[in-house]
Amino acid sequence: MAFRLQVRNYRGLRAVDWSPEGVCALVGANGSGKTTLLDVPALLGDALDRGLARALEDHGGIANARNMYADEREPYDFEITVGQTTWRLAPVLVGDGFRSEERLVSGGHVIVARAAGADSARVFDKDVVVRNELALGLRHSLEIEFPESDALPEVLSRYRLYGSYDLAALRRSGSPDSSERRLDRRGTNVFSVLRNWRDKKPDRMRYDFVLEGLREIFADFFDDLEFEKAAQVVGGSLRLKGDRLHSASLAPDGWFVALLHLTALASTDREDLIAIDEPENALHPHAIKLLLERMRSWSRRHAVTVLLATHSPVIINDFDNRPEQLFVMQHGRPVSPVAVTDLKARDWLAHFALGDLYMREEFGAPDDPDDAEHRAPHDG
Repeated sequence: MAFRLQVRNYRGLRAVDWSPEGVCALVGANGSGKTTLLDVPALLGDALDRGLARALEDHGGIANARNMYADEREPYDFEITVGQTTWRLAPVLVGDGFRSEERLVSGGHVIVARAAGADSARVFDKDVVVRNELALGLRHSLEIEFPESDALPEVLSRYRLYGSYDLAALRRSGSPDSSERRLDRRGTNVFSVLRNWRDKKPDRMRYDFVLEGLREIFADFFDDLEFEKAAQVVGGSLRLKGDRLHSASLAPDGWFVALLHLTALASTDREDLIAIDEPENALHPHAIKLLLERMRSWSRRHAVTVLLATHSPVIINDFDNRPEQLFVMQHGRPVSPVAVTDLKARDWLAHFALGDLYMREEFGAPDDPDDAEHRAPHDG
């Protein structure tokens, strides 16, 4: 399914136009906006439920959201397209108040909706901009009917940016006992989610995917995972080679990180979008390579788009044979990110390992500190 994200003058992002597909890597200097970019679909998902003003507050605040180097006359907006539906939001500060200019286009038709308490409306075949205080997608407050085939609301509501896992909480307390079927952003419900998958036939394939991946990545010691429930907590134990049990609280960080990455991936449904920030953390290069193979396998089978923000030469080298899926937050380019094949000739790239080129700063190098006009003000 077609996916396209466009952003203008949001935090450190001056201009974004990105249509990733499959497993893609996003690279660039610290502060170039990688994490900010991967957070935008989460921001839009929150705007869908709670309105743009509250979403901006929850993602760093409204006051500092507009790029500090953007002229007041420059546009400041978000636009996302999923399949045949495009949703555009432009934040507007008016005095002490806040409103958004919005437009929802589905199947070539512009759909207009107003907040509950006002007259709701749907307008077709007209290029209409709506001005009101709340987001068009505020589903509990607006009367709006998305076509049954429209995936945009579901993709945004299901999107997760992973990477900042709370390993300390997992080691200390395990997971709260719940019926949840998706990994939360911090990963703290992982044992409950895995147990629920194991015990539900429709989700058993998700559980098997995670366990098979762990057995492959940690073939030297890991055999199986067992769960224990105490009060309202679900804990885990590793069954090691030789049939010995080992508390998950004592497992290596790398095992936990791989467990959480695999569970995050298996939490996706068909044609979902997911992102992982710095997936290489705590993992051996061999484990990284096997994890990437598992990611590509899941992506192919379920048409899931996987976005990886990374500085790892190991991950970047894994894109040597698919450089069109390696994207760069490149200083000096009017629009980012840009595929590395648009920065360097494919024939020239074929002579090198992409990770080596990245380390040599052939692409994705830090900004020139004397060039304040394009410098990103927020770490990304």
